[in-house]
Amino acid sequence: APGDKPHIIEVKEQRLSALMVSILVGVSVSLAPLLRLVPMAVLFGVFLYLGISSIDGIQFFERLRLFFMPVKHHSQANYVRRVQTMKMHLFTTIQLLCLAMLWVVKSSPISLAFPFFLILMVPLRAQFTYLFTPQELRALDSDEPDVVEDEPDFYAESLLAG
Repeated sequence: APGDKPHIIEVKEQRLSALMVSILVGVSVSLAPLLRLVPMAVLFGVFLYLGISSIDGIQFFERLRLFFMPVKHHSQANYVRRVQTMKMHLFTTIQLLCLAMLWVVKSSPISLAFPFFLILMVPLRAQFTYLFTPQELRALDSDEPDVVEDEPDFYAESLLAG
């Protein structure tokens, strides 16, 4: 009905996509001599495109963009509405520093210790409870997508008897 919030009615599972991917991966092994003819620059370009196109919608990158925007231009995402701007930036800065530390470890001679540094992120995340409230952590670090409530549309605002 008009004005109702859209929702998923049912999900139909199909396994054809996974089957096709598996078959193509298997076929690619036998096509290795042909695949060697593809220039590395083309492969790097494809993977670069896939990486950049998948950035859209990742909350971390959206919050990084908010560093450079005035507050009045921030979106109405859940983490923007429920968390103070400074706390949101603090959370993003800590995440950025952790990412930089993992990158440095990965790129240095101590890269064998990378799994240990990665595991150290778990107790660090547990310490966030001293800096942020549970509601702020839920907004900043939730697995659920940010749901932005739409404004009432024309039909919801009309004064028709209903």
